[in-house]
Amino acid sequence: MAQALPVVTKEENIWVLRLQKQNGKIQEYRCATENQARQLALLLARPEPEAAPAPQV
Repeated sequence: MAQALPVVTKEENIWVLRLQKQNGKIQEYRCATENQARQLALLLARPEPEAAPAPQV
């Protein structure tokens, strides 16, 4: 199941960022400014890097 894109909304003068995790749960972050919320959304939307293979000795 692919992770959904983050959603940024303004609720009662607080910027809220919501994204759905792979397990189906919604993770929510609250930010003071729209800029903070959008930058965090960009950071969290990046795919997780795959682990590098362990070096063989």
